[in-house]
Amino acid sequence: MYTRFPPVARRRGAGPGHARRHAVGHAGAAIAALSLIALPLAACGGSSPSASSKAFGVDATGVVHFWARQATDGPAIALVKEFNATHKHLRVVLHLTPPNDDTTQLATAIRAGSPPDVVGLNDIDVPTFSHENALMNLTKYINALPYKSALSPGHLALATVNGQYYGLPYLADLSVLWYNKKLFTEAGLNPSEPPTNYAQIVSDAEKISALGHGIYGFSFAGNCQGCLGFTMLPSLWADGEHLISGPLGNQTPNVATDAPLKQMLADYQLMWSRHLVPINDQTQDGLTWGADFEAGKVGILPGDYGFATKMKPASEFADAPLPGVTGESYSTFDGGDDFVIPSGAANPSGAWEFIKWVLEPAQQQQYPTLGDTPVRTDILTPAFQAKFPYDAVALKALAKGSVEYTLAYDAVFNEPGSPWFKMFEAAVYSHNLSSGLSEGQSGIQSTLTSVKD
Repeated sequence: MYTRFPPVARRRGAGPGHARRHAVGHAGAAIAALSLIALPLAACGGSSPSASSKAFGVDATGVVHFWARQATDGPAIALVKEFNATHKHLRVVLHLTPPNDDTTQLATAIRAGSPPDVVGLNDIDVPTFSHENALMNLTKYINALPYKSALSPGHLALATVNGQYYGLPYLADLSVLWYNKKLFTEAGLNPSEPPTNYAQIVSDAEKISALGHGIYGFSFAGNCQGCLGFTMLPSLWADGEHLISGPLGNQTPNVATDAPLKQMLADYQLMWSRHLVPINDQTQDGLTWGADFEAGKVGILPGDYGFATKMKPASEFADAPLPGVTGESYSTFDGGDDFVIPSGAANPSGAWEFIKWVLEPAQQQQYPTLGDTPVRTDILTPAFQAKFPYDAVALKALAKGSVEYTLAYDAVFNEPGSPWFKMFEAAVYSHNLSSGLSEGQSGIQSTLTSVKD
């Protein structure tokens, strides 16, 4: 879902360091990139190559230049090496783009007329490029994939313009609800029954906090704009609500009348005021997010599936889908990357052959060991679930995952002083829910108008 990744604090894919990718945005890098690419792409049109669907992406030759983000380098490094070892007719050359500079590098390459052949682009940045005709139209090739219906819906949505696809899922970085089974048992709760709505979250948090001795029922990254969006928005989506609606360029916020949002903020404020969360959560900027949970001091943590490598022993920790506020359903933030082929790529056929190979089950099943989640829900077999129980939960949620579809995601949710965060601060820390909702409505509307202009 979604430009929010600064340099990580720990090795990428290892617990809270992985989650630090959600901390803040590019501070407008995607919008700056748009200004770089707008003028020179007028003649590109984002069109598909003239080759037939059958020939395209089959037995391609030459070199494919693949740009992937350092923040999600695990699958890129491992799979490029494997592909090159098994495909003698086609070689992939990997270039890793640094955090906070990936969109600028791509825009600069497109403007210079020398784009890479395929890019693992932060999925929330895809609309910025697709709406400037900077990406190849992949619709007929994606529609021909026999597993299209199993692809991550949120990733695909961000790559869609007027019913046409300009990208497809590459890897998923998903949010889940972590809970401590040991603390559940000690608090008299059923360790096999995680909370399925916010009323249960509050109730369970109260019982766990009552254990005392520095144990808290709940935790959140309270000074990390992106972390809060990553973990709170899915509960709204599960209840059928989105904060931003309407077509790009004419969008409006749904804050003041959003009943699930109002209830969720009230529950966060209640848990904060009753000291059910660590006091340090108010200053938690994402750098050590989840560390207190890993240490066994917190009962419930909405967080990143990437925490999984630190959740040991498995007998103590478990994850569940993020529930709706009312508990009607569940969802996840469809974060991660999309594959895109820039307009003017030198070897689009080779790029498509590489993309199809990466999306095959044999490669998808390697993702959990590389720190990410597959993007095909049909990978969720009994064997996969037995081998990767934590990731199986995230993959199950992927089928109901979603995103906020807007060019203004960074400005609304991620950047310092964002209207989303001002709303949270007013409602939770200042105990003024009505003021927070009012500020959120007006602040997000002002931001949407500013980005439009």
